[in-house]
Amino acid sequence: MSSTYTTRIRLEKQGSGENASTWGDKLNESVIDLVDSAVGAVTSISLAGVGTAYTVSSADGVSDEARSAVLYFHGSVSTAVSITIPAVEKSYIIGNNTTGGFGVKIKPAGGTEQTIPAGQTTLIYTDGTAVKNVLSSITGMSQVGASLGNFTSVVANDVAVSANLSATNITGVTGGFSTKVSAGALEVSGVVSGTSAVFSGIVSCSAIVGDGSGLSGLTVTPRSYLAGMNLSMGSDNEHDIQITAGIAKNSTNASDLTLSSTIEKQIDATWADGTGAGGLASGASLSANTTYHVFAIAVTAGTDAGFDSSATAANFVANNDVTAFRRIGSVITDGSSNIRPFRQRGDKFLLQDPILSYTDKSIGATGRTTITLNTPSGIVTDAIFTHLLFGTFTDAQYVYRPLAMPDVSVVDNAFGTAPTSAAMGSLGNRGAGFIEFGGNERLRDFAWEVTCETNTSSQIGVRTQVAGGSADGSDSNAFQTTGWYDSRGKDD
Repeated sequence: MSSTYTTRIRLEKQGSGENASTWGDKLNESVIDLVDSAVGAVTSISLAGVGTAYTVSSADGVSDEARSAVLYFHGSVSTAVSITIPAVEKSYIIGNNTTGGFGVKIKPAGGTEQTIPAGQTTLIYTDGTAVKNVLSSITGMSQVGASLGNFTSVVANDVAVSANLSATNITGVTGGFSTKVSAGALEVSGVVSGTSAVFSGIVSCSAIVGDGSGLSGLTVTPRSYLAGMNLSMGSDNEHDIQITAGIAKNSTNASDLTLSSTIEKQIDATWADGTGAGGLASGASLSANTTYHVFAIAVTAGTDAGFDSSATAANFVANNDVTAFRRIGSVITDGSSNIRPFRQRGDKFLLQDPILSYTDKSIGATGRTTITLNTPSGIVTDAIFTHLLFGTFTDAQYVYRPLAMPDVSVVDNAFGTAPTSAAMGSLGNRGAGFIEFGGNERLRDFAWEVTCETNTSSQIGVRTQVAGGSADGSDSNAFQTTGWYDSRGKDD
């Protein structure tokens, strides 16, 4: 009976009565040496000049390429190369060290292939029909190091990657990445630190380390976010406003509004798309001494801007096909329907010419007096105003409160009486003045600047400690609006 050969690594099996006196040599050369090769041999194969395909050698009972434990491919290639291995069950370590940046495609004869990218080494096995990448799914490992290719799932106590780790799911206690991590979901309870991290899904961890200097291409902005989109007077400083480039979350936090460059809009012309065009929403009209709110708006052509007398962009939505909006500021007109010049710095808006809101106002002592300032209406702002107390008076004290809050009294400490709890109010709102001498020393002409939250009608409450504001009632109160603070929806 003649010798036969094993299916997978082609070892010679002695036939009955065969190879008398020579079987010892055959056992050494055709079995033991070949088992040694199958377990530990590294076969180096150059793919330079082979074109698009290469078949590893396979032979019964003698040395061949296909029997080796490791197949190491090298050489310069200009295309991906299909590598055919025998259609039998076997495992391999495959190294693609070719130059040119192309993969090698490992497949059993007539079977399904597996691509090994250039520069990667991996562990594969074949069932004779298809090739599987063993490292495409790893769980329960304590450490994964170096460049291990593409993963479906990695669950590890420590992940240390020096090159490229790409996975659908990475779960770990700590992670140190010096190049790139790309994952659908990354769950880390410690610190994630890397030169580049790309996430298509959810990142959940206790700390992400970095100075933020390399951030770019962010597609998700935080709730109520607003950056840029600052307002200033335009080329026609009576009717035009310039809006700088910026990005903002819309009013419902459902989408982003992005201006890529500065645009200018005209309040005295009906809205039209583009810079230098009309900016007043259809359905709104330009009037004297009126508030107009400035919006970034989403229209068919992209993000634009404009003015609406409605604080909720009602005219824009109803008449200009606006699908999303964000109020980015507000302006007020004067008696000639011209925009009152202003300067914006962040959330602070200062009028170029402060407005004298009251020239002679009596302030109550038994209850607060409502005063209306010249801040934008329809929204809540923190009014910035100057209070001038003039005339001849003794010991005047005031408290300023939002009308949405309870009224409080002001303590009279003209004779050094200690204030008591809530009755103190905002005691001490005083400014610069002088003392009049002549037997009846009295304070004269005090002025100070105050900030107080308004209601949507630009009103606040003011109260003093005695009727009129002084012990003898010989005083007058003037109020001048100098500007306002406007959060522009960032606290929504």
